[in-house]
Amino acid sequence: MTEIRTTDAPDRVGNHPKYGIASIATGMRLIDVLANADGPLKLKEIAAASGMPAAKVHRYLSTFIACGMVSQSGRSGAYDLGPMALRVGVAALRRQDVLERACRELAALRDEIRATCFVSGWSDRGPVILRWEDSRRPLTVIVQVGSTMPLLRSATGRTFLGFLPRSQTAALVESEITEANQRISSDELDALVRDTRAAGLGSVDGAFQEGIASLAVPLFDILGDVAGAVTALGRSGEFDASIDGGNANALRRFARQVEQGAE
Repeated sequence: MTEIRTTDAPDRVGNHPKYGIASIATGMRLIDVLANADGPLKLKEIAAASGMPAAKVHRYLSTFIACGMVSQSGRSGAYDLGPMALRVGVAALRRQDVLERACRELAALRDEIRATCFVSGWSDRGPVILRWEDSRRPLTVIVQVGSTMPLLRSATGRTFLGFLPRSQTAALVESEITEANQRISSDELDALVRDTRAAGLGSVDGAFQEGIASLAVPLFDILGDVAGAVTALGRSGEFDASIDGGNANALRRFARQVEQGAE
């Protein structure tokens, strides 16, 4: 089983009730366990990782399920983060200056290039969509706000893959390769990262969803770290997904304007 790491901050607060409500700090230890896991966990695994009795853990989890912070699979009985946890995480990501400004200005980009656009931020499960603006041209896609994007097959994912430290993406890349039962050599992965960085953006045509082409550029914060990405997409053959075309240049301009405005 994958090692589960928890932070010690809740323990310190929980051991000193005068600093706050001890039961909330105790409950957050369980949320921390789920947040650091690679996937859903059984009750006994959560109890072992948190150092709490299973009966006590079950009472807390039942309350978290009721308010949406935790979900439980009916088939396996395993627990995972729930929809409320996702909304909290998305809200926290959107409050970052660069991402917040990108979300506010996204409709203008959509109108400029007449294409569907979205803003994404980084989470422990990969890129997550924070804001979506549909174009006036009907487009059927398989993602929405709150969806996570694959690193290898999407323009958004390739952008994060290209500009984030390899240490942040390695485990997710390995997981994608395993789940998809696909093969990619170290040289091929290095080439993908190198090409993405050289172009300054990620580009795919049909790799994530058949008939859909997309481009994505990184958004950098004031420290020069990747804060997120902005993506534009459309139908293959209609949407210009070339790395030096009009859509690519519009995305680059949008990203630089957002970054400068957030300083």
